[in-house]
Amino acid sequence: MQKRKDRRIKQWNKAVIKPLSQGKKAMISDEIEVVTCDLSIGGARIHSPVPFELGTVLRLKIELVRSRETIRLKGQVKWVKRDETENVFELGVEFDHETAQTITSLMKNLHSIVL
Repeated sequence: MQKRKDRRIKQWNKAVIKPLSQGKKAMISDEIEVVTCDLSIGGARIHSPVPFELGTVLRLKIELVRSRETIRLKGQVKWVKRDETENVFELGVEFDHETAQTITSLMKNLHSIVL
């Protein structure tokens, strides 16, 4: 079993995702409201009302609850599973940081760092 690169912290944040690419299935074109269940600098576990194929690239907009910032970044779906008790799909998403600002914002939010 592979260990995570970054420590995940339980944190519920409102987010919106939009697929930029999706395997063989027809791509969902609308934005979907989701929540993060846990979050790290490198990725998040997301509760989604719809599933996505492994490898799907997503555009994410996450409202960080602690720092009250909104970040925008891309991520790739690394795993998907159905959570029957919550009636949602859990997505493991690995972030692709296009700017250092998203890393800084996540560090401030997760670790209460003043930069």
